[in-house]
Amino acid sequence: MSATAEFTPRILAESTVKSKIVAPTKDIDITDWLFHIDELEYNNCTPKSKAHISAGLTHAPDGKMMSINVEFVAGALFVEHYVEDISEKLHCRVKSVSTLLMNNVFTTVHVIWELIAEHKEGDYHEFTDNVWVHTTKEFEEFLASQKIPYEEARKNFQAGVDAHNAEEAPEFAASIQRLALKERS
Repeated sequence: MSATAEFTPRILAESTVKSKIVAPTKDIDITDWLFHIDELEYNNCTPKSKAHISAGLTHAPDGKMMSINVEFVAGALFVEHYVEDISEKLHCRVKSVSTLLMNNVFTTVHVIWELIAEHKEGDYHEFTDNVWVHTTKEFEEFLASQKIPYEEARKNFQAGVDAHNAEEAPEFAASIQRLALKERS
């Protein structure tokens, strides 16, 4: 890739999983949950794969809240530095230039993670967990150096992210619901 060429990221994965949260709307706060989830609760949100390794909280240099997550997804160890982008009670979106360890090489990808609770009726909310993973210039260089075709990387990331999201999304919804109901008592 030429140093003067403009970089255009490519999608590696896009995944959406829906679940449910049954709790009063006023007691649901996805942003508070995401930025205050403790490590054990985070670890327990991947009960089968044990893909969630660690979670922590800090602030970005600009003062925005940041969630640091370490997980194993799509054959790579991810260290995600999620910075708040949308911080509403029923809608939270965070963005990260995440560090990956793949094939014993460090590289990066750009991840957008979005959680939404949409009120349907009564205490029922449809919970949506969206994840988008895009290449970075560094990841494109990694693919070239490893002689991995983009299409192969895309297929592997898509399968890995879909499986991971399918496991964690219902667990996240259950965790958010438990917190919302606990806040009531």
